[in-house]
Amino acid sequence: MHLKNSILRLQPGIHILRHPKGGPAFTVSRAPGDATCTGQLEILSTEKTQGVILRDGADCIVLLVKHAPVEMLITAYLASADDIPPTIRLDTVSLDSESRLPVPDTTGAKTGAFRINELGVSLIGHVENMGDIAVSDGALLGDPSKQFRLEGFQVVWPDKPPGVDISYFVSVEGSGELPSVTVGNFCGTRGEARRITEVTFSLVGVDAAKFELAGTAHFSGGFQTPISSGLTLSGPSGFEHLTCLSLKALPSSKKTKVTNAWLDSPKTKTFKAGGKGKVTSKSPKS
Repeated sequence: MHLKNSILRLQPGIHILRHPKGGPAFTVSRAPGDATCTGQLEILSTEKTQGVILRDGADCIVLLVKHAPVEMLITAYLASADDIPPTIRLDTVSLDSESRLPVPDTTGAKTGAFRINELGVSLIGHVENMGDIAVSDGALLGDPSKQFRLEGFQVVWPDKPPGVDISYFVSVEGSGELPSVTVGNFCGTRGEARRITEVTFSLVGVDAAKFELAGTAHFSGGFQTPISSGLTLSGPSGFEHLTCLSLKALPSSKKTKVTNAWLDSPKTKTFKAGGKGKVTSKSPKS
């Protein structure tokens, strides 16, 4: 028996962990986390999980996180050390009264070196040779013509409506896939000269289907691909580095009424082989 571990950070809200159907068993336990991970955790689960074990598609664990984030240790039990675990499925419902995270000042005054618009999505990021910069209104964070690394970024949405959030995560050279975060949190690295090779944005929450994402991810070599909720984006070989991002959240143009609150919630990919992707865009499978 071989074990593979991953850390999943959960913001205040309701989170449903489900087995991906097929593959190994998983255990779920609270990790110590850092000084910010002091949230209160309540667990409700199907009977045979005992709140800890996911064995098959009939199992689920519901986690209520309150007051502050928590970090969970996910362990896969594999027959071989070379096996790649499938991905745990995660559905999230934000609790508006507790889940709004501190964001930069939106009054028009400077916050550090930044001015953040009061409306819509803004991006703050660390770009190689340029330092920390901020953009709004779907503008480009970074310069695709210079091929500098966009090493990390934070999504800011001051007027974010209740019932929706943006979850995002990246794969980083030497570390693989980092834990997913939501609006107001930094994702990636800063000043470590490491490449982001994949990036994923997903709309989450009970009202996620009322919105859609728009924007573009640019990678070295002049490659670019449009952003869509739940799609993992990379260059054609999987080794190109992220140079530039633009992002907007818009009212959905779809007319179909969604009756299942979980239908458009993305799956958080807890485990993934890093740096070997061949697909420019890939969508999680339920």
